[in-house]
Amino acid sequence: MHAALVMRDKETDSYWSIVTGDAIAGDRAGTPLEEWPLGEKAQWKDWVARHPDTLVLSVDGEEHVENNPYDNYFTDDERTFRDLQVEDDRLPPKQSVYAFWYDDRPMAISHAGTEGGLLARIPDSEEFLLVWREPGSPVYASSRAYVVPRPGSPEAAELLDSVRSGDIDGARPANGFDTFWYTWVLVNPGTELITP
Repeated sequence: MHAALVMRDKETDSYWSIVTGDAIAGDRAGTPLEEWPLGEKAQWKDWVARHPDTLVLSVDGEEHVENNPYDNYFTDDERTFRDLQVEDDRLPPKQSVYAFWYDDRPMAISHAGTEGGLLARIPDSEEFLLVWREPGSPVYASSRAYVVPRPGSPEAAELLDSVRSGDIDGARPANGFDTFWYTWVLVNPGTELITP
């Protein structure tokens, strides 16, 4: 599905797309994905420093691939999966974004400027999107994103602390994930792009 991850579950023979947020085929077609709040993308070195007892899955005893097929993909800023073309040029195809749904409207915000936190108004709404990326984090590290009512503090770090401690009524995690612009916009062509 336009280079976006689609997973198949053997129990129902359904195909699930993270980009559409539901089953796109099979017995469960149209069923929304259930979001678990525990997932996090991180570099191995950072993960194992925090969780030194982590077990690693292996395939036939192999835990590491010497020739990672994704190396060229991640180091080439222009190369898309299977050279897919994108007509929507509001962002470069390989621009990393935080993509999400707000009232069933697809939206995205570029990672550019989100290190150390960024607060942006959601179009046609009284609410704001708070996106936080650790300074120096790699492209595939998870953003922390929340929908918040009109903020009392314009400082993103202060606001993030308040949201995480439950001090802001109505604040909630945003329903989205990090990806590349081309992967998201090919499946969601009506995406509203949030600009700070």
